Amino acid sequence: MYPVPEKVIKETRILAEDEIIDISVTQVPASSEIPHGVRYSFNYRVRTNEGWKTLIRFDNAHTIKGHGKRDHKHMFENEAQEINFNRPRDLIDELMKLIKNNRRKIDEIKRR
Repeated sequence: MYPVPEKVIKETRILAEDEIIDISVTQVPASSEIPHGVRYSFNYRVRTNEGWKTLIRFDNAHTIKGHGKRDHKHMFENEAQEINFNRPRDLIDELMKLIKNNRRKIDEIKRR
């Protein structure tokens, strides 16, 4: 088996002057830690009176206590929740849905 060449995507999507999504996707060799061969982070942040604050994040940067999988999401500073990873595009779609469905809460946090 030949090693997989590393492919990296890093970008910041500006949704509004006070809302951004930082995207990081790296193709890596499949391993027991990252069986699907993709290391990723999707970080939705908003600007508040106290500065930029992460509200929703999908990543596989660390294991979750009590779970066998690394893929998870963080929502509004709550405990990490295990998720299923299919492909990066699906996670971006899910993130955009969560932003839309939590608009009232997000706008409230931005006013703080």
